[in-house]
Amino acid sequence: MASPTEIDRRQQRLRAGMREAGFEALVIVGNTEFQQKGYIRYYANWRLYGGTAFLVVSLARDPVLLLGMGAQAEWAKELSAIADTRAIPDKIAAAAALLKETVGAKATIGIVGMKTILGHGDAQQLAAALPANPLADATDLVEDLWCVLSPEDLGAVARAHDDVARVFDAFKAALRPGRSEREVVADAFQTAIGRGALEGVIHLNHDFKAGTRPAADRRIDADDVYKMFMEFLTDDGYLVELGACFSFRPPGAAWLCKHSLVAEAIENAIASTRPGMVADDVVGVIRRTYEKAGVEIVGRRLWDFHGQGMHSLLRPFGLPGSADPIRENTMINIHPGILTADGLGISATNNYLVGTDGGRALGGFRHQWHVVG
Repeated sequence: MASPTEIDRRQQRLRAGMREAGFEALVIVGNTEFQQKGYIRYYANWRLYGGTAFLVVSLARDPVLLLGMGAQAEWAKELSAIADTRAIPDKIAAAAALLKETVGAKATIGIVGMKTILGHGDAQQLAAALPANPLADATDLVEDLWCVLSPEDLGAVARAHDDVARVFDAFKAALRPGRSEREVVADAFQTAIGRGALEGVIHLNHDFKAGTRPAADRRIDADDVYKMFMEFLTDDGYLVELGACFSFRPPGAAWLCKHSLVAEAIENAIASTRPGMVADDVVGVIRRTYEKAGVEIVGRRLWDFHGQGMHSLLRPFGLPGSADPIRENTMINIHPGILTADGLGISATNNYLVGTDGGRALGGFRHQWHVVG
């Protein structure tokens, strides 16, 4: 949990950003999808357990947290960082009433999560209740503020990475021929729960293609090559991704060559990353690593990297042409999305912090092919 001093710092920065952007008030939207809880968690210090939530922040009064009726709201009244936490049957109607009390008749109201979380019906109801007030997307405003990590945030991120690294170790220890995929993943989840990471995914695959899937009843074979990706929402509210390749015998030359290329591209990218660059600069470093190796690039499956924090997908997005800025003390996750003619899909992903002299891997994590004994 963030300290009261840290929560106060966050809210002060938020109000300063609101003034600069011309917002008298914001409605911050959250829901319980584990990759979309961060807006509420960051400012209210409350982990959503059910339904949606709305945090109304205005320049004229203290923030108000609106939750649905039920046990969650009663606990949040005692435990959240928002003194005025309410259990409300109609959260949108309550938010509109608060906004009418605190903003000017034609003032623009910012909506955080407008395109990604706010439901269509809620948006219609809010617009109908405030016909004179323009509603504008304020998502980027908030994400640009919270992606830059404070000293307390940096400590929380380091703890989060260590927690998920222990889950990674548990997966590796559980992986062996004869066991089912579900049994292996269950052992890893046991470790995750023990370290406070109550939500997350472990996806894997044993074929040559890119991509992973949920665990199945399939029995693991000694000749298998497994790709694994995990992402967990940790006790401090941060999401951490890790991914790697595993086998029970040393990999063949083609697998090892492709893995080495991907690992080299990641290392080159993070070593070159500096504040003030844009995402496309780093994308270029990755592409040039592939081109120098002489491999044939045949397409792209996804971005090469993205911001990481209390949400899983944040700017900067590592796509060709992206002008998303790279900022100091931000966390990014790198997993090159380039497809090559060999068709081999490699899982290799980790979290990095951007510093003035380049990036560094959290926890000293390095990409290697894991031969499981």
